[in-house]
Amino acid sequence: MAKRSTLALVAAGVGSAAVAGYGLSIGRDLWKTTKRSSAVILVAVALFGAVALPVVGGRALVRGHDRGPIASLLVTFVGSICLILLGFGLAFCLLGYLTYDETLPNAGLHATALVCAAITAAFVAIGLMWGAAQRSSRLRTFAVSKANQEFLDSIGFKETGGEDITHYDPSGQALRLLEHHKDRLVFMAVGRRGKRAFIDLDEVGRMTVYTGIG
Repeated sequence: MAKRSTLALVAAGVGSAAVAGYGLSIGRDLWKTTKRSSAVILVAVALFGAVALPVVGGRALVRGHDRGPIASLLVTFVGSICLILLGFGLAFCLLGYLTYDETLPNAGLHATALVCAAITAAFVAIGLMWGAAQRSSRLRTFAVSKANQEFLDSIGFKETGGEDITHYDPSGQALRLLEHHKDRLVFMAVGRRGKRAFIDLDEVGRMTVYTGIG
């Protein structure tokens, strides 16, 4: 049989065994190629981690989170520090592998550690600046979200998690969320043709008034 693409074989109705054999052949060729390039792949992964992990860790330290004290300590602080240290470790392994000198092993490793520490600190600084730029808007969003939940709880507005009926208002009326505008949320009163209910929003998205069915 002349060589065909897998899709062509399936579309033509060729037996599954032939298709599977063709797929295994592709897999073997891919594995051989990957095996030959494994060193390049490992270097690329280490380089990406050495750059990305300190940036992500630095950003997470300062960007603001909606977490309690324990989660802030374990996830925000400890987790971020672990990402930064892991990035440093990858940079150290990568640079050490590329520059290792058997004649000066200790001095070479010491110099490598200093260079990697400086590189990691630079990427952490980028992450810190990135996180600081996001902090105010994130904290404002968290505060508005918390205020909105308190508003809903205070009036007895309940969410169902469904699609046909998404909410129940304080009177027990079934509602379906239809639209989200800048100044209001629009609900359809389920079972009451043409009737709508609204939650008014202020300029930052904070809920202010539930109008009821109108």
